[in-house]
Amino acid sequence: RSHFGSRQWDVSCPVLPPQPVMAALKRMITGIPGHFQPGTFGYSLAFGAVAGTVLGGVEYGTRHLSVMLWDTEREKLQSRLRYLEKQVVFNKEQEAEGKAHYLSQNGYG
Repeated sequence: RSHFGSRQWDVSCPVLPPQPVMAALKRMITGIPGHFQPGTFGYSLAFGAVAGTVLGGVEYGTRHLSVMLWDTEREKLQSRLRYLEKQVVFNKEQEAEGKAHYLSQNGYG
């Protein structure tokens, strides 16, 4: 045994904490369920966290379904992009045709 101040500490097992610490830990652990009884702050906090998680999941699911089933914005944008690409191709063809016509009219061809 070793003496530290006025207390005696058991140094036979260096892995376990001393008895007063173990007793305090045991009191804390056995007191935890009392903090989660209905009407306590811990219960309200846990209930709010679980309810928020569930409601967030429901909201995420409904938004996902709504976008998946009823959102047509993506199709509109794709249609507009296809139309724009067709316009670009048509304008390039017109430009090439105009240059060819200009060159043939001015004696370059």
